[in-house]
Amino acid sequence: MKHHALTLLSLTAAGLAADPVPEAPKPEEVFKAAAPLVVDGQLDEAAWQKAAAVAVDFIGTKTGVKSDTPRAVAKYTWDDHYLYLGYETFDANLIALGKDETQGPPANRRQGCEIHDPKGGIKVDVVEFFISFGDEHFFWELHQNALNQFNDVWCVSVDPAWPVAKTTMSFYEIIFNHNEWLADDGASTVQIAVKTKPKADGTPSTVNDSSDVDTGCTAEIRLPWRSIGAPTAAATWIERKPEPRLPGPWKMAGQAVSLLAVVQDGDLKERYHHSSPTKKPGWFHKTQPAWPRYLFVAP
Repeated sequence: MKHHALTLLSLTAAGLAADPVPEAPKPEEVFKAAAPLVVDGQLDEAAWQKAAAVAVDFIGTKTGVKSDTPRAVAKYTWDDHYLYLGYETFDANLIALGKDETQGPPANRRQGCEIHDPKGGIKVDVVEFFISFGDEHFFWELHQNALNQFNDVWCVSVDPAWPVAKTTMSFYEIIFNHNEWLADDGASTVQIAVKTKPKADGTPSTVNDSSDVDTGCTAEIRLPWRSIGAPTAAATWIERKPEPRLPGPWKMAGQAVSLLAVVQDGDLKERYHHSSPTKKPGWFHKTQPAWPRYLFVAP
């Protein structure tokens, strides 16, 4: 038995007995926008036409299984100051519920949105994004609904070995920092916009009106690099004397990000769909290594 154990140990050390570790998929490329985008909820700029469409159709309770019906499409682009998130939903019954609170910096407050009805009577629809620059424990979670109500939550995915995992701060080994919000960076500010799509009769889709058939909405989210925690190696500064230096353009070409898109349709039995072909069922917050990775590419 001792000889057998030593043999296995030797084989494993030589890489002969261990299962091969699969290579991480190469990140998809996200191209730089040639000009700043107007954040109006319409995906009509050239950068959006060039951006690859990301299907947000993988069923949340399964792995690698897509819905038979498209649920949402996300697109990503960037420039020297911002990451831009765009998306389109195909929801036939747009339902949105806002919170009676605002969040964000004093000059850029945003009304919050509910991702579920606290009273249990309304089945809400929400689009979510999870953003991480390579750290599976710390990341942003964003929510937006068809009324352009918005949440930004700084999340900590707690390692079970951490002492904080055994405290009241940790909920299912996740800490939700609801009082943290995306800051503006000088003249670079967070902007959000939603536009409902036209119905079959040409009139706009309506929100919170179940008597008609909607077609969904389109939306844009503009995020300053510093506010979402981009690598400091990509930061630059503009020296101004005698005044303090100011943030300069970010050199994001060659940097990568983990980015998971999620759509929640309250009318569906399988109400959560997402953009990862390899994510296992369970909390989105616990699966950062399975989120799609993207590489920022300049022309």
